[in-house]
Amino acid sequence: MDEHHDTGIMSQFEKEAHSFVIRIWKENRDDPSKPPVWRGWIRHVQSDQLTYFSDTADISRIVAHFTTHDAELDNVFEPVQQEDERR
Repeated sequence: MDEHHDTGIMSQFEKEAHSFVIRIWKENRDDPSKPPVWRGWIRHVQSDQLTYFSDTADISRIVAHFTTHDAELDNVFEPVQQEDERR
């Protein structure tokens, strides 16, 4: 494969990709006999939407929301390189 072909494939891959940043932290409870709670947030990079969660099992639900609602985000995605730059 030549370099231009690889760039085209990567541009298509990036256009169809979603990126997320996840931050998770442990919060101790006032009552030491109770286990700590893991909380966090997940940011969808393309839309900059931030969603908080208090159950790490929600991470997959949040990601699924964005990957099953692609049509709403189509205008957010742009190719990594413009068409004329690939030649």
